[in-house]
Amino acid sequence: MKHFITNLALLSLFMSCSCGERWQSVHPEGMEYDTEKYIELFNGYCRSGAYDSLSMKAREVFSAREKYYDDKKLAFVAGLMATQASIFLDDYPEARRYIDTLSKMDEWEKYPNLQAMMNGVKASYDIKAGFDYPSALIHLTEALNYYRQNGDALNTCTALCNISMIYFIRRDTTGCRYAREAVEISTGNPDDPYMMCASDVVMSMMSLVKKDYAAVEKYALKAKEYADRYGYSLVYSRIYMVLSEVAMQRGDSAEAERLLDNGFKYASHSDPDFYFELALPYGRLLMDSGRYGEAEAFLTKTLGKIERNGNIRYRYQVLELLSALYDMKGDTDDSYRYYKMAVASKDSILNVNKDASFNNILDLYETASLQNVLLQRKYDMYVIAFVCILSVLAGAFFFYRYFQQNKLYKELIRHYQDYAKRTKRLKKYLNSDEDHKDDGVADEVLFSKLEKLMSEDKIYRSNEVSLDKLASMLGTNRTYISRVINRYADKSFWGYINMYRIADATSMLSDPDNDIPIKNIYEILGYNSPASFFRVFKDEVGCSPSIYREQVRRMDERKGIL
Repeated sequence: MKHFITNLALLSLFMSCSCGERWQSVHPEGMEYDTEKYIELFNGYCRSGAYDSLSMKAREVFSAREKYYDDKKLAFVAGLMATQASIFLDDYPEARRYIDTLSKMDEWEKYPNLQAMMNGVKASYDIKAGFDYPSALIHLTEALNYYRQNGDALNTCTALCNISMIYFIRRDTTGCRYAREAVEISTGNPDDPYMMCASDVVMSMMSLVKKDYAAVEKYALKAKEYADRYGYSLVYSRIYMVLSEVAMQRGDSAEAERLLDNGFKYASHSDPDFYFELALPYGRLLMDSGRYGEAEAFLTKTLGKIERNGNIRYRYQVLELLSALYDMKGDTDDSYRYYKMAVASKDSILNVNKDASFNNILDLYETASLQNVLLQRKYDMYVIAFVCILSVLAGAFFFYRYFQQNKLYKELIRHYQDYAKRTKRLKKYLNSDEDHKDDGVADEVLFSKLEKLMSEDKIYRSNEVSLDKLASMLGTNRTYISRVINRYADKSFWGYINMYRIADATSMLSDPDNDIPIKNIYEILGYNSPASFFRVFKDEVGCSPSIYREQVRRMDERKGIL
């Protein structure tokens, strides 16, 4: 008897969920063969990304479910597969109807493995249709708990991959440990190459969040070997997506563009989410290459596609790219307009209370008996929601307005304070240089000299600055100076350089008498392209340079009035 294979459709995931139990059917021999034949057919559609075909065939079987009154397993499987196909195709009303119909069917208790699959499908629906991460996590951990209890290694691996993907969407490196465990389990079960391929893809994606580009390439290439060997075409778009990020990190924009083009070829025949996952790095690539006209046309087209398909999870990210693009072009008004649209779009799908609930569930998952905790959590969420909704509704409007207005101000102030503390620390080292010499503390003496090069000579403004060049100027080697930077600045070499550059940038942008065009600042600071400057500034400060200048000057005006 063949293994029963099912698929969890979480967030356009391509992983299969391989129920390790063998099919125990009471059907006559002919029906048993038909059941296995359908299962194999459904899985073939899933693994090849043929969701239209899966939807039609699963709907056909599910609609004829009365034929299977003596054993409902095939009806359940067909219904779950039809639900999954609807989610992949972004037909959420249809998926909701399937879920409601399946929930009303009896005899589920006979098939606990299908109940676990139902949890996976519900998790997919929760996130894609409602961005409800806590509810999705409850469903996934219930499934995971069942698989662990039954020693089902492959389905445990799948549940871990799906949990990892929630973290990928949230860009949270915590998901790395779940992905790593999935890789370990799949490696120990080489009889399922698809699961080995899928877990490697997920590990490469989590490594991307961690910015471990060597690991990204390692796992992506391993996954590609499996995909090439077994024809797993569905995974190619994500493999090419992560490999393009590696190429961009190396500065090879031509290779990155080639990889993304390959990814688009596969994404066009699968879940729409795959297209948008590729569209974001492609938009950044065009911007980094200075192809602003192409970037504007592409991102505008992508935004239109999002509006048509209803993929609002990607809307704020595209709006953020458009804001950055107009900032690079020196169009402050449009940049700020898209920035506000991005904030509003992001706030509409990301909820502070849901985030807190998500984190609390994870804490409970790590420290208690998961089955009991999750059951209790369901009741707690209803009670808390009832108590909180009365007070939240009263203050929601005023809090929202206040929060939106002050969120950026607080972030700017915090960064100001960080840079002020950093400046104070630098002065301490500079002023104590002679004392360090007397004490003979070589590391501190070297760091003090380095700080003088940075603060007085502003060596960081050179676009030719490098670890080797600094080592030569200070009469030491690159390994020693790198260690000193790590020890005293708690940063990598480029993190240290960027710290000075961005501090310098904020100083220039905060000066009301300095009206230098923002697009020219990058040359003064030593960046080789405006795109690099804009990206680093956004990462360090939390907003674009033009928005920073505008908001800081507004703050100064308010202080003057007060």
